[in-house]
Amino acid sequence: MVLANRLPLEEQTGTDLIYFNETFRSFVMVQYKAMEREGEQSVFRLPNDQLAAEISRMHALREALQRCRPSAGKDSFRLTDNPFFLKLCPRIVFNPDDVGLVPGMYIPLDYWTVLCDDASLGGPRGGRAVSYANVGRYLNNTEFVAAVSKAWVGTTINQSAVLEAVIRSTIENGKAVALGIGSSVTEPLP
Repeated sequence: MVLANRLPLEEQTGTDLIYFNETFRSFVMVQYKAMEREGEQSVFRLPNDQLAAEISRMHALREALQRCRPSAGKDSFRLTDNPFFLKLCPRIVFNPDDVGLVPGMYIPLDYWTVLCDDASLGGPRGGRAVSYANVGRYLNNTEFVAAVSKAWVGTTINQSAVLEAVIRSTIENGKAVALGIGSSVTEPLP
């Protein structure tokens, strides 16, 4: 996993966090956004210029990755060819002793694009916001971890080779923070 918040990798990818599945050679990139409390619910207001700029960088990188030659073999299969996700998180009090994932909604970038054009996001006075009540579908932490850990989502092996070179160069130049996570292939429990 590579942390890219407010560093050159975020500028290159449009994302805050980059997960790398070593077993299947797959990257998944996530942009985090805080939801604000409004009454009884947490919402993310639209439009959001900062997010629009980050999504533009995600689209540019995705176009570059799609120019990679297709990967063959079972280890490179993905359910989607888009490795980008948004995670909307209600604002919480930071607890440094909590090692779990922050609660929130993981939304695939392709679904976000559809969602942003949906009339259900409109409020009674013309404002637009995403909330748990109107998002329709999203991945929770458990579902997201399962999809990433089994590489059902993310870059293909050939795309990862290109992306890995860029990420390594950025890390080696001291412009990112890397966090290591062990990996191994294990048999499921009966």
